[in-house]
Amino acid sequence: MTDSYQRALATLRDLDARIHRQLEAAATPDETATTPAADPLATLRRARSQIDAALFAHHHRTADRTRPSTGSCVLQWDPPQTPPRRLVLDPGSDGDSWTRRELEWTGDGWRVCSRDTVADVAISAPAEPRYPDPVDPPSIDTLLDWIRGSWTNPDPAVLVFAATATTEQGVLAAVDDELRYREADSHRWFTVTDTEELYHHCQQQGQPTVQPLSETALTRQHFTPSPLTNDSE
Repeated sequence: MTDSYQRALATLRDLDARIHRQLEAAATPDETATTPAADPLATLRRARSQIDAALFAHHHRTADRTRPSTGSCVLQWDPPQTPPRRLVLDPGSDGDSWTRRELEWTGDGWRVCSRDTVADVAISAPAEPRYPDPVDPPSIDTLLDWIRGSWTNPDPAVLVFAATATTEQGVLAAVDDELRYREADSHRWFTVTDTEELYHHCQQQGQPTVQPLSETALTRQHFTPSPLTNDSE
């Protein structure tokens, strides 16, 4: 990470923290106010959402690693409800054969699912580039870094695992220093103490995405104990 990137990231985070403090102050009624003013909450929340998006996009562009140009052909896609996959054709040293590999994203790296040798490879592609270069998806550890520390925000960032035919949408929140996972139809949340559990969810439900909690089926109350029912683990 370069010094300029560190400074830019620190500046954005400082601005984000200041806006969060302004949101808290604006949410407190000011009994001394005598003249109506424009709604500061809507303005500040729009600004925060833009900063969050900028941080996410900048981190994605900087941290992702593109495949070096080695003569290999790489096709990458995201199947529904399963991890990202790659099809890689590597030219052989004899100039005639190719090694075909199919890989699956594990949440931490690429796992080879199948490998064989093929010949007479023909490739058709647009004359002008139309698609981005393949990049590694963010790892589970990177995604966790993105959501940690956001629980005190008005709309914290969470990890969202897509619903499948047998599983409801799963949401992972970083509540203080604890990771809590809950599915939309569950009556309780579960503490995640081993990230291997998240790799399992990745294999079953596909690569999770970072989203605001407000865009999921759950709320803050679903991740905190109830004073009436002691609804937790």
